[in-house]
Amino acid sequence: MSEIIISDKLDEVSPSFCLAKWNMVSLHLTNGKTHSCYHNPTHDIPVEGLQENPGLLHNTERKIIERKEMREGIRPKGCEYCWKIEDSGHKSDRHYRSSENWNLPDFDKIAYGDLDETITPAYIEVNFNQACNFKCMYCSPHLSTTWEDEIKKYGPYKVNGIEHNNIIALERGGLMPKKTSQKENPYVQAFWKWWPEVYPNLKIFRMTGGEPLMDKNTFKVLDYVREHPNSDLELSVTSNMCPPTQDLFEKFLGKIKEIEKIQIWHDPNKFNPNSGNYHYVSPAIKHLLMFISVDSVGKQAEYMRTGLDFDRLHSNLLKLLDETNGCTVTFINTFNLLSIPNLRGFLEWVLELRQRYSHSNQRKIELQVPASDGRKHPNFVRPKTQKIMFDIPLLRSPIWFNIRLGNNNEYLLNTMKENIHFMEQNKTKGNFTGFEDWEIDKLRRNLDFMTDPMTDEQRNDVGKTFVEYVDEMDRRRGTSFKDTFPELIELYEAYKNDT
Repeated sequence: MSEIIISDKLDEVSPSFCLAKWNMVSLHLTNGKTHSCYHNPTHDIPVEGLQENPGLLHNTERKIIERKEMREGIRPKGCEYCWKIEDSGHKSDRHYRSSENWNLPDFDKIAYGDLDETITPAYIEVNFNQACNFKCMYCSPHLSTTWEDEIKKYGPYKVNGIEHNNIIALERGGLMPKKTSQKENPYVQAFWKWWPEVYPNLKIFRMTGGEPLMDKNTFKVLDYVREHPNSDLELSVTSNMCPPTQDLFEKFLGKIKEIEKIQIWHDPNKFNPNSGNYHYVSPAIKHLLMFISVDSVGKQAEYMRTGLDFDRLHSNLLKLLDETNGCTVTFINTFNLLSIPNLRGFLEWVLELRQRYSHSNQRKIELQVPASDGRKHPNFVRPKTQKIMFDIPLLRSPIWFNIRLGNNNEYLLNTMKENIHFMEQNKTKGNFTGFEDWEIDKLRRNLDFMTDPMTDEQRNDVGKTFVEYVDEMDRRRGTSFKDTFPELIELYEAYKNDT
């Protein structure tokens, strides 16, 4: 169902209704926080009663209140990301999320069911661990052990009169991981107690981090999935694709290849239970969705994400796509000021990969497995799909990397416009090799956001922070902003001279 049709369907309930508030949950088990999707601010998961009712990981009191507000047409404050986009005249992620196939089957139950009903979500995103070997410029010690190590060594960044990534402040805000082992962490314990209950209903399960390939729970999930096939499940992993050792990637790839092997088991719920003639033939999951965090290409991508080896990422990506047959890849370009200069290189990379792997989508893959007992097995059919996708969610914080900082810079504005034109010139023709209308609209949406006015005082204040931050980051990490982003030297110098 398109986002246009789902918009009308959502409005029949209310102008603020969103299925994700019921059917989607993001869990940060390191510190006991939850939210419906990653655009919302997190809030605390109550420890009291959690072991007896692990469903409280999702069905918190705050979410129940927000669900009521949505049904009544009230805009929950925490969903401000979507409201701003809609007020600018664009479709928000509320429409895109609600139109996805994991959400739609539950529409009537969610729209008209009991508000107090315990919801078993179809989409779960979980962060088991903050362990990470990257220091992405917009990240934080509560999501990366490498960031935490830097702050412990040098202290917080002191820029334009503020302290950024102060561990003490993060601890006071409840964001730093609990000082306990995972074995003793009540949220991790509750998750594994809840897991057998939610697993059969899951359509998407996504593991984030930190870096999931550095966490033992990731491999525990993969082993569980291998032993408990769920043909409706899209398994997702958000990874940097450059773990500390290549062995971790190879171990992960091996697990995925095992999960993809065709299995045969009796599943009367999938087919006619009265015939007695069918067993189910399929991999253990519907397919794997690999989300790869990368905000540009080459050296500029490496600057934004300290620890990234772009060539290694690309090599591991090709290995994953070449050695699996049910994997799709989505690049998460957390769209920020530094994403713009080489946006063309990023889009050309996407096109090149689409052209290389689109051939595998030109036919349906069917498998017929004969049975030794003479009974028939249904064909396993892998439908046509786009194997290479990308998203460009706007970076909101820290504000000094926000694209609005370039809203009076002719070079950056023209670069955005030129790349919208480039995407329009390379639109798909139904063969998975070009860009979709909705992908182009997201870049237009980002340009509209970029051109939102700022006062000269606001721009200069944020610009001063930007200059001081990249200078300090270069000092600590031995990098060079000017050498890496020659396109932005004029912008940098303008803000530096205003300080």
